[in-house]
Amino acid sequence: EVLGDLKFYTILPALLAPAFIVTGIVINQSFIIESKGWGEYAIAKAFMFYSVFTVITLFLSGVLVDKFTSRKLLPLLNVPMLFGLVVLIVFKHSYSAFIFMGLLGVTNGLTNVIISSLWAEIYGVNFLGSIKALVGSLMVFTTALATTIFGLLIDLEYSIENISLLCSIYIVISIIMVIFFQKKYEPILQNKT
Repeated sequence: EVLGDLKFYTILPALLAPAFIVTGIVINQSFIIESKGWGEYAIAKAFMFYSVFTVITLFLSGVLVDKFTSRKLLPLLNVPMLFGLVVLIVFKHSYSAFIFMGLLGVTNGLTNVIISSLWAEIYGVNFLGSIKALVGSLMVFTTALATTIFGLLIDLEYSIENISLLCSIYIVISIIMVIFFQKKYEPILQNKT
């Protein structure tokens, strides 16, 4: 039933964006460092911000999901990552790596909590394991795809700013899709007792 449900496919681009973009960034961090003229370990050092903001967001987003629901928070999922990509496009100073990675961490924290509860809110808990396994396998595929696509764009001599712009466009499209279909994200399957 989930695979035949249109709203599942309208949600997927937003949920797969973090796995795709973060993998592309992490795998190609040396390219980013060289392009930006940052220090050799700029992104490695900035991972501390990524981790700290992920943990903080995990705690806060749990409270937010309980108060507002995952369905209502879904449009905000990739907004921090979008701002992070704007930082990567606009700023060149090595300190911008910390802001960039911190914003990616916020999206990572939101993703972990929202994905976990979103499927239960929409489809119930009876097939939650199957749905999460399907989405998990799609995320693994997406991470593999990221290495290929980022590598291809780098080989085609795209700058990190151009790659970030393409990723930003993808995020904006996924946010628009979620906003457009958000009213349709009401539960369709009832839990069996």
